[in-house]
Amino acid sequence: MNALKLTRRALGMLCLALVLCSGCKKEKQRHYDLLPPDPEDVTAQGVLSTNIENTGGPSATEGSIRVTDGFESTKFLIFSYDPSFFIQLKFKAAQHITSYTLTSANDAPERDPKNWTLAGSNDEKVWKDLDTRTNESFSARGLTKNYEFTNPDTYTYYRLNITANGGSTLFQLAEWRVTNVPLQ
Repeated sequence: MNALKLTRRALGMLCLALVLCSGCKKEKQRHYDLLPPDPEDVTAQGVLSTNIENTGGPSATEGSIRVTDGFESTKFLIFSYDPSFFIQLKFKAAQHITSYTLTSANDAPERDPKNWTLAGSNDEKVWKDLDTRTNESFSARGLTKNYEFTNPDTYTYYRLNITANGGSTLFQLAEWRVTNVPLQ
């Protein structure tokens, strides 16, 4: 009789366990409503363009592709800096960029960016200024500085308008990275 009771009890517990576990599906995506989404460097997902290029072209040793290649030891250099100069990233899908970094290049500090505006657009016609910096300087070569700003929107295009450098006719920048934080 005790064996029958134990068997019934074991079967009852097994049924209860099956009922409780049947609602557990491992393929469901977990949601962490209390934690913010992780920021992600999306620079490599964008297509780079610029309005002034290195004389050797974008793929030259110091061409524009070097500014987003992920290596702080390379740089983008132009020989004819103009205050209308910009570097731009175009994304397939709109991004929510809330910070970016700039890394100073190996040579003269007077070639570094000094004043700039980061702007966003979804049509490349109407731009919204997102972050403006003035009188910035890099105290060392190869120095990466992070810039955070508030951005309530997503954009397909992000443009870094470099309106002044340190006073040289040349411009250089080792790296420009942008960080996306998904909207919740």
